[in-house]
Amino acid sequence: MKMRTRVAATASVALALTAGGLATATSASAASGCYITASAANVRSSPSTSARINGVAYRGWTCSTWDSAYSKGQYWYKVKINRTGVTGWVRNDLMHHPDEDIRTCIPELPCR
Repeated sequence: MKMRTRVAATASVALALTAGGLATATSASAASGCYITASAANVRSSPSTSARINGVAYRGWTCSTWDSAYSKGQYWYKVKINRTGVTGWVRNDLMHHPDEDIRTCIPELPCR
């Protein structure tokens, strides 16, 4: 009886992962979108360190992203800071983005 339960549970997890695409290492980071990892990060009007500052976001503040850019050797994400509603660009080394999460592969399914 225990063996059937274990197989059924494994099949359910595999089905859920197949339906949802790739699984992330932590569900909390996927649910909250991005978050600031630096003690403070300037949110800029364009992807450049010389661009006007729209606002500042602090460590742990969550955000959502919808665009990215590569400019002068730096990757940037266009974000909306959830706490303040400020939008603009933040360098990727000052934040965490779900694309950086480690993907988990299941032996029964191909890794993507």
